[in-house]
Amino acid sequence: MNKLIMAFLLLLTVTTAQNTEKISTGQMNAIAVLAGQKGLDHKALNNLVIQQFNLNLDQLSKQQAADLITEFQSNSSTPRIQIEPTKSPPSQVLAEILEVGMAKKFHLRDGNIIHGSISDIIDGNCKIVTKEGVLTIPMTDILEETVDIIKNDEARYKGPLLKEDRTSIVLRSNYGDVNINKKDIKKMDRYHGGKLIPWVENKKEFYQGEAQLTSVFLDPTAFPLDANTFYISGLSIGYGFTDRFMVTTKFGSNFNGDLNLNPKMRFLHKKTSDKETAMTWGMGFHRAYPIQKVVSKYSHAWKFSDTDTTLNESSGFTLGNLGNYISDAETNVLVEAYLVYSSRRENPTGRGKVGYSVGFQSSNMFFLTEDTYAFGNKNIEFEKDNWQFKIPFRAWISFEYDLQKKLKFVGSMWADNSSRTLDFEDVVEDYFGDEGEAFSLDGMGGKYSMFDFDFGFLYAINNNFRLGIHFQQPYIDIYWEFFEF
Repeated sequence: MNKLIMAFLLLLTVTTAQNTEKISTGQMNAIAVLAGQKGLDHKALNNLVIQQFNLNLDQLSKQQAADLITEFQSNSSTPRIQIEPTKSPPSQVLAEILEVGMAKKFHLRDGNIIHGSISDIIDGNCKIVTKEGVLTIPMTDILEETVDIIKNDEARYKGPLLKEDRTSIVLRSNYGDVNINKKDIKKMDRYHGGKLIPWVENKKEFYQGEAQLTSVFLDPTAFPLDANTFYISGLSIGYGFTDRFMVTTKFGSNFNGDLNLNPKMRFLHKKTSDKETAMTWGMGFHRAYPIQKVVSKYSHAWKFSDTDTTLNESSGFTLGNLGNYISDAETNVLVEAYLVYSSRRENPTGRGKVGYSVGFQSSNMFFLTEDTYAFGNKNIEFEKDNWQFKIPFRAWISFEYDLQKKLKFVGSMWADNSSRTLDFEDVVEDYFGDEGEAFSLDGMGGKYSMFDFDFGFLYAINNNFRLGIHFQQPYIDIYWEFFEF
């Protein structure tokens, strides 16, 4: 009798242990395989387990797992739990229009995205040239990409996308191909294989920052203003006559009788889908450049003959004092010239762009003045024997980097024998005419610094207005593109 009771207790213990011991890894793998054969994905399988046992799959006991395996293996046509197969995904729309010359991102059925252009179509296969090489892709693997565009003027265009680059997009409407400038787009929805990519998500991907630079600080780039576009900044105004030629003028000097024009022409240009390079020449013509302004610009190269102190180092010496030596009516013709090379390319991250410019500028400024000017028995002399002041020059390298769609990091370093560092307060007083001309920078103060650098940030408030801040003269940049035909 005791043996019978002990056997019963042993059987009960084994049974209880089996019912409470957790599901094994082998059982979980077996259940996953059997569920897949029934058309169940992971989510559907877990829902089934919760429905039957009120537990997640990994919480089942070994006995419960065994029961579930048995049920899956059953050939019964009416299983205790109704298993609904996973719904098949909606069919994807294949591209109807594929032509040689199409250049954009191609979305494929397997989820790959290829950026390139179609160079040839042979026997139902597209040869697409990419940065990684030439790929041969069956036409039946390429999804249709269509766009629905609403422009700022409320015009609307819908159709397959043919070409796209940083600045424009080409689509095929029922009435012909349409080329649309991206800055004219108010809203755009895309469809990849019939799936909608809303405008909100579309805007997360961009090709370049909105602040397109024709200059970095006071140094020009090789990229001119857009054709038929007018702008005003804190120091100048300008107009783009064509995509290659623009003219600016410094309005502060114009208001004071020194009419000036600064043409700029791009003579070399190369642009691909991910890179743009250019070389540009520019000139500046001033019909009546004040001699006082020449001496002021190089105040660190002019010294008092009796004390050997330079004008910028002399405490309290201003343009008003300089009028004792040189009449403010004394002017001459100033000619400046520069050459600049610029390069922009797509950021390796695929968002925005990065670019640099290298330039050199000189002028006839040192030929406009005498070597010595006198006031009573006191003279000021130009340090013409100093090697640093043989010719006027400025050589610079500038840099730009898109941090966000509207925010750009900019930097510059230079060698310039007219460069002086000034405090912000002195620059403000100089700009508003407390010394010299208003709306120009012609103060005499500051510390001579031939080699220097600067950096800062530009923020595009909208497509037409940007504001910048940096740490050298003039400290604040304002650019307003306020008229375009």
